[in-house]
Formats: sequence, structure tokens, C-alpha cells
Amino acid sequence: MQEKSILVYGVSKWHPALRFIGESLAEEFKLLGYNVVYCDCNANDSFKSSMQLLNSGKIAFSVGLFALGVEWGSNGQMVYPYSQIDIPHVSVMLDMPYSKYAKGYSSKCKNHIVTVIDKTAVEYIKMMYPDKSENVLFLPLAGAANDSEIDIFEIDKKYDVAYISGIWSYGGNHEFIKRKWHESRYNRHISLILDDVADYLECNADSVYTAFKYVLEARGLYGEEYLRKLTPYFWDMLFYTKVWRRIKGLELLVKNDIQVDVFGDGWEQVPFAERLRLHRSVTYEDTLRIYAQSKILFQDAGEFNHGANDRTFNAMMNGAVLVTEYSKYLDDNFVNGQDLFMYDWQNGENQVKVIHELLADDCRRLAVAVNAYGKASRFHTWRNRAQTILEAVHLLYDRDR
Repeated sequence: MQEKSILVYGVSKWHPALRFIGESLAEEFKLLGYNVVYCDCNANDSFKSSMQLLNSGKIAFSVGLFALGVEWGSNGQMVYPYSQIDIPHVSVMLDMPYSKYAKGYSSKCKNHIVTVIDKTAVEYIKMMYPDKSENVLFLPLAGAANDSEIDIFEIDKKYDVAYISGIWSYGGNHEFIKRKWHESRYNRHISLILDDVADYLECNADSVYTAFKYVLEARGLYGEEYLRKLTPYFWDMLFYTKVWRRIKGLELLVKNDIQVDVFGDGWEQVPFAERLRLHRSVTYEDTLRIYAQSKILFQDAGEFNHGANDRTFNAMMNGAVLVTEYSKYLDDNFVNGQDLFMYDWQNGENQVKVIHELLADDCRRLAVAVNAYGKASRFHTWRNRAQTILEAVHLLYDRDR
């Protein structure tokens, strides 16, 4: 009997990271010896043929980013093809579940695995979707090497310190660090709680979920019901925190007279813009080349302080030394000061001074980059993540392959 295939949903348009990650997972499943069908969700013909395969019994399981594959719009109606069929589906998530851009957690799917890139999101999902049967898989994002044929440690380092991320603003009016809950439409008691959560996150490298839980318990408000009442405000807090950390992170460098090349939109509006080397936004593939051309990559953790984003491992896989906001997950899997360098929001102004030391000592910088590359290339590639997905599917659903 012909071996069944893995169906991978991706996109050719929309967000460049979705296209790259979807194609990477499909390729790694192939390299692990599996038959793979790739569905471009931007192409109707590709979608139709994938639906035919689903109904033919030729698919072992499927994988899609966010809600790709499990939610479809048809004639103005949402369609949930996995609500009736027994084929397992893995929804690979690229953001926290309370981000307004993260969809697919509550999709109608009989055999559903949803991934999280931060361990604190596991509690959040179980709290918010207690009646759903989905299984949760911790799957931090992974890294990839750029397409250069030159050894990554031989590539010319044209950038001393690089930062790759745009900055969000409210409604395009360039209001960045703004506590929206101070507007009159917010309940006064809620606003006081939100202020305390924001204050906590400005001092602690932690997740929004953990911060809300901490602040409520400090008030004596224990239990999930209190947290559920505040979940409508998680997105406002996530937005605020991401913007605050991105701006304050680069301010740490500016205050220490560290020159940084910034790739991303919106930075020309910050008060210290004249002290940044500003570049246009770049494609996902271009970011990999920039990592390879950088001595150091500086980043905030993107609120994944108990997990990791793809920038983390992309930097390591391309020979850049990572200076990153603290993450408990990274602390458990790497040696701070040997594989990477971490800063936090209480001591960051002193901690980033190590950048001066690294730029002045090529031997030390190269040793750190080599250490990080060795661990990332062994444990944190998309091949590793594809293997983890396979293990989860086989354990839960006993697939033949």
C-alpha cells in the first residue's frame, strides 16, 4: 500500500515569515524521509487539490501556521474541514495566543495539536479553552542559515551591531509608548490593575500572562475566574509591552554610545532616531544575510521570556553573537556569557556594556559565536522542530509513519 503523505499548509503572500517557515517545515519533513504535499493557501487550485487528498484517505496528518488549513472562507462563510475528519492537524503558532494576529486556537478540529513558543501560554490555553480537546505542544521557533556558499565565519562583518524589527504605533499617528487604558472608556478599577501589570513588565523580563497572574495574586485575587475577566485587556498589554521593550532596548544602546544598524519601519519617529543608523524593512531571506554580516545581533525577547523566537536562532545559525533580553528557556539551554549574553530591565544599562568588550575582542566574540552555532545547529533547526512534531503526532495518534 502506498505510504500516506504529510500535508503542509503555507502561503506565497501575506507575511514573509509564514512563507519561509511553512516551506522550511515542508522541506524538512521531506529530508526526514516522508512524502509531503505542500498547499499554497493563496492559490485556489492548490487548496482544492489538498481538500481532495484529505477526503481520499491519502494524508497521514497535516501541519499549518496559525489557522491555515483548519479555517477557510467560502462564499462568505467559514468552513472547518477538520471538524468531521479524523486526520490529525498541527497548528504551528508564531505568537502568543492573546495576540490579535494569532488565530486557530479555538478552531473546530477533532484531532488538534496547537503549539506555543512560550511555556506560560500553555496555562493560558487550558484556561481559555477548557472544553476543547486540543493537545498543546511547546515548540519554540527555529533558525536557518542564509543561502551563501561562503562559510558563515568567513563572511565580511559590515555591521557591528544589528537590530531587525519594525515598531508598532497606534493608528499610524506615531504614538508609541501609550497606556491606552487611561482613556475614559476604561473602568477605573481595571485601569489601576493594568498600570500595575505594566509597571511589573517594565521591571521584569516576563510574559503578559504571568504579569497579570502576579498582580492579581498580590491583591489576594487567586483563581482563574479573576484572570478570565481580564483577558480582554491582554492584547492592549501585549501591544504596550512590545513597543516599550523595543524602544527601551535601543535606548540602552544609545545611552552607552553603541552604534546600531536598525532594519525596520517606524524608527524615524522615535526621539533618539538621529543616533540610529536606519535602514528600510527587509525580506525574511535578507534578514538571514544581515545576521551573517553582523558581529552582534541585539534583540528584545518579543515577550517570549519562557521560550524563543526565530531571530534568536537565526542569529546563532549565521555566526552573529546574540545579545538578548532575558529568557528562562534560553537560560536553561545556553550558558550566559559563553553562548550568548542576556540583559534584563533592572540591570540592562550595565549589562549591554559587554557589547563594547565584544567589539574590541574579536577572539572572544568569535568563540561565543562558534559556541552558539554549535548548539543551535544541533538542537534548534527546523529539522529539530519537524522531528518534534512527528513525535507528538505518533505518540498521540499512533500514525503509521
